Amino acid sequence: MERILAMFTAKSIKLWLPLLLLLLVAGFVTVPGAAAQTETQPTLTVIVPALNVRAGPGSQYAPVDFMQRGETAAIITQDAASGWYLVRFSDGATGWVTNDESYVQVTGSISPAQPVAIDNSQLVTGNSQAGTIVFQTGDGGAIYAVNPDGANLRYLTSGMDPAVSPDGQTVAFTRWETSQDGALGNVWLINIDGTNERVINEYVYNPRTPVWSTDGSQLIISMQQGGRVGEERKCSHQRPPRGAYNISIKHDDKGNLVMCYTLPPDPYWKLRLINVATGAYQDLAGDTYSKSPAWDPLYQGHVIYRGDFGLVNLDLYQNHTNLAFTEDYNDHSPIYSPDGTKIAVSYRQDDHWEVHVMNSDGSNRQRLTGTSYMDLVQQELRGQTAQSFSNAAPTWSPDGSQIAFVSNRSGAWEIWLMNADGSSQHPLLTAATLAQNGITLTYGGADEQMLSWR
Repeated sequence: MERILAMFTAKSIKLWLPLLLLLLVAGFVTVPGAAAQTETQPTLTVIVPALNVRAGPGSQYAPVDFMQRGETAAIITQDAASGWYLVRFSDGATGWVTNDESYVQVTGSISPAQPVAIDNSQLVTGNSQAGTIVFQTGDGGAIYAVNPDGANLRYLTSGMDPAVSPDGQTVAFTRWETSQDGALGNVWLINIDGTNERVINEYVYNPRTPVWSTDGSQLIISMQQGGRVGEERKCSHQRPPRGAYNISIKHDDKGNLVMCYTLPPDPYWKLRLINVATGAYQDLAGDTYSKSPAWDPLYQGHVIYRGDFGLVNLDLYQNHTNLAFTEDYNDHSPIYSPDGTKIAVSYRQDDHWEVHVMNSDGSNRQRLTGTSYMDLVQQELRGQTAQSFSNAAPTWSPDGSQIAFVSNRSGAWEIWLMNADGSSQHPLLTAATLAQNGITLTYGGADEQMLSWR
């Protein structure tokens, strides 16, 4: 071959060119860099804000890391039993990721799934995956139950603010005759399997947010009592109060200036203690606006609730309020951890919601959720107005190791999970999964009790 190329001179190029082309076609001449390319290894890219990487192929295995939206990893193999992918990261670390197409996008060809030997030492055996999560779709909408791994999604009833009893066998909820302020409603119970629905307290104005005592014998609800249920038109010689609208000016018979205006609805909210067995009740002390009670699991006589200017302590034995628990009006929907050492809240952060956690004495407040700078940049790149996502309505797992909450970081409301320290945030029920079951979540920031986990 070298002799053939040596004969290739400028003078003889016209003579040898046809022969050279023939040799190339026949495959006798090798062109550098023309070797056959090797098949590209398949990769996996996350298409949701965050996704757990687990120690084994399934949600029953412990999380070992997490991937963020847009992060890519090489696929090593696919487990034939579960369909999950074993992936390798750029630093050489490996882990298992779901094959659900609503979470990940795969590029390249994957070899047929193979049985894979699994190390079951990382199976989750604690209670964080135990119990049942009950959630509402929106005020007055459907109430569903689901396992903490996202399996066994089932319809229970309709109503609002579901709360699972301490033994996990009963769900308390409320239901109104209409959706308006001043509507009559009842407090209901239903078994966790959807049977034996019954009323335990009736003819209550707009009952909301039932919360169970530690022994399951009592409930506390919030309800409308007093105040102004509808609009009110008034005329006065005094200046209209703040919030008045449709203001007009006229003169009375004596020529004095009179200002007429409309006041918006302003119902007052109170608390009620209900005996579950008998339905007997006692109205409790509180603020003008007393909402979202939370029962202290370590002390049966202590409740906190959202009051006029923050969270307030209530002594049930004395039936009077003590010092303010917090003085931040942005604290909403408090809920104690099962061991009573922590309190999670929905916090109104400017124009959106975040999940905060603090010690049971109000100290060491920490914000667990937020919108990353990269998410804001990606919104701008998509031609959208950059805005922070909302994360709200936290509830604790039975062992206190995880928190479930609702988030609209995907553009629609979904149910998410995270560890109690805020790590490993990932979706439990995506908007796509909910939509496949005919479910749409709505969170309105009205102290809804969206989730309960026991």
